[in-house]
Parts: sequence; C-alpha cells; structure tokens
Amino acid sequence: ALLGVAPRDERPLSPEQRRLVGALGQPLAQALERAQLAEDLEAARLHGQTEELRSALLASVSHDLRTPLTAMRGSIDSLLALGEQIPLADRRELLEGTRDEAERLDRYIQNLLDMTRLGHGGLKLARDWVAPADIVASAVQRLRPVLAPLQLELRVPVQLPLLYAHAALIEQALVNVLENAARFSPPQGRLRVAVEADQDELRFAVSDQGPGIPEAEREKIFDMFYTATRGDRGGQGTGLGLAICQGMVGAHGGRVTVGEGLDGRGASLTLHLPLHPQPVLEDE
Repeated sequence: ALLGVAPRDERPLSPEQRRLVGALGQPLAQALERAQLAEDLEAARLHGQTEELRSALLASVSHDLRTPLTAMRGSIDSLLALGEQIPLADRRELLEGTRDEAERLDRYIQNLLDMTRLGHGGLKLARDWVAPADIVASAVQRLRPVLAPLQLELRVPVQLPLLYAHAALIEQALVNVLENAARFSPPQGRLRVAVEADQDELRFAVSDQGPGIPEAEREKIFDMFYTATRGDRGGQGTGLGLAICQGMVGAHGGRVTVGEGLDGRGASLTLHLPLHPQPVLEDE
C-alpha cells in the first residue's frame, strides 16, 4: 500500500507533522498487513480443504468403486472360464453376487451424482403426496440383500399422515441411513425402522445394535467423506451417504438427529420431516 499526504496549502510538512503522519501510518500498515495475512491464511485453508476433498474423492473412487467392479469381474470370469462345469447352485450364487455388487456400485454412483447436484444447487423438488409406509417398503426392498443377515423390525402404524415431499429423495435418504446402520450392525443383529408422527412432523427412526457413535463424532458424521472407524466393520464406504441424507432432508425443511440405539447399544438416526395440512380426499 502507498500512503500519500497532500497539505491543502501546498506548504511542506513540518518535522512534527511528519512524525505525526509516520506514527499514524504505522498502525495502518500493521492493520493492512494483518488483513493480507488473514487473506493468505484463508486461501491456504481453502486450498487445503480442496486438496483434502480431492484426495478423499480419489480414495473413494479407487477403493469403494473398484471393489464392486473387482467382485463382478471375478464372478463373470469364473462363469466364462468354467461355464457348465460349475454346479447350477454355484452359478446362481455367482450371478446373485454379481447383481448385488452391481446394485452396490449403482448406489455409490448415485451418491456421487446426488452430492454434485446438492453442491451446485441442481436439486429440484418434485413434491407430491406420498404414504410413509410406501417409502419404507421401497427402501427395504432396494436393500434386501444388505439387510438379509439382520433381524429387521418394522414399526409402521397403519394410520399415518401423508408426506408432501419428493418421494424419491426421501426414499434415497432413508436408504442411505439404512445402509449405514446395516454396515455397522453385527451379524444377526437387530435393526429397527420406526415411523411416528405428531401434529408438526413425521419421523423415520433407524436404530441398530452396532458400536454406536461417540458424542464427539455425532456432528462430523454428516460431513462429506467422513467415515467413523467404529468396530471391525468401520471405515467402509464413501462417507457420502449421511451427508447426502442431511442435504435431501434439509431441502424439505427437515433435519437429522442422532441418538442411542437398541438395548443400550448402537445408534439411532432419525429423519424429521415437517407435515403439511392434509389434502381433502373427495368421495368417489
């Protein structure tokens, strides 16, 4: 920065005036230096965050996306190489495994696309009236192979208000929470999906018997690419599922909370969605 002083009468500054200008200019220079330093630190912080996200994305693509592809290729190579020599039951198991890995790969790619849409404001809500029971049934069906090793308990009352929401997005949010709970649940562990409502909101609660989520991590789990390392099955996945879940629920004016799981173990993630005045059904 350059500081210029021009006396109104165009007379030279006296020595006392020069000292005064110098004294006033010193803190100004220090303030400008601090401002420049703050800008440099912010730029370095943003650059560091960008590099961290890029590294996390590359790690996600190289591991979480290649793993299903490797499994699928192994099954296909076995079928091509051995063909009829493989017993029918084993062939069917290989094909089912290939299908499951393809669905897993599709979910990962969908999560990446959804996060891109959320980040660029491209998420458009196509709201319509939908029954919460239909959302639960569709999400459970999509994750049937993932939920098969667990004891799934559904608590969906018959009389529930309708949601005015983008059904596909809420279903995807519930799928992400369910898949996260299944990943951290022990084999044959209990997994409960409960739906309840009051006058203001409807809640989808997914509770498991996994290792739980420490208090210090309950806000971090909604950050992009953050994966909690809990138990032997921790650290898997892209770390996008819950971040996308929060974005989709938040787009509807809702929120996601974390609580305790089943029987003093595990965790419970609840999707809170606001309720709208119910439509008037016309008599046929």
